[in-house]
Amino acid sequence: MKMTRVLPVVAFLPTLAALSSEPVYADEFGCKVLLCILNPEGWTSVSDCVPPVERAFSLVARGHPWPQCPEAGSSGRIGYEKYKPCPDGTVAATAANEWNGSSNSAHSKIVYKADKDGAFCARPLGTSTSYGSQSGSNSDARLSPTAIPREVRTEPNYLDLTTTDGKQRFWFNLSKYQ
Repeated sequence: MKMTRVLPVVAFLPTLAALSSEPVYADEFGCKVLLCILNPEGWTSVSDCVPPVERAFSLVARGHPWPQCPEAGSSGRIGYEKYKPCPDGTVAATAANEWNGSSNSAHSKIVYKADKDGAFCARPLGTSTSYGSQSGSNSDARLSPTAIPREVRTEPNYLDLTTTDGKQRFWFNLSKYQ
């Protein structure tokens, strides 16, 4: 991230510091967390950022909303994506059993069906352009009978942070704060 994106947010810091020496209020807490998260070198690179950001993660893990900073015009939305994206040319898929034959000689085989949350990546068969993205919107699409497991994220939780400068996504792992 470029420092020019952080500067508008940082510009109001002296105002916050001059407000009071009273205990930190919710808005001040949210603004401190915001500044720490926006640090181009990462929130863990500044020791004073670790406690408030970890407190924010702990609060979110217990069902509280992400701390807000109205003075910076920011808002945050928490989300979860277990898997990393599939490699180019493949789509996310789920394995399913498909039964063939009559009731006397039935046998099954594994087939893969497009599914944006699927645990596998498979190549579409044919030349259809309806596969275009990994959204898995075409669940009836024919996929290769072979697939690879999708890579699991070590940091599956994300924060979509919207400020006056735009939107950014930050990845983290809430499981260690529960």
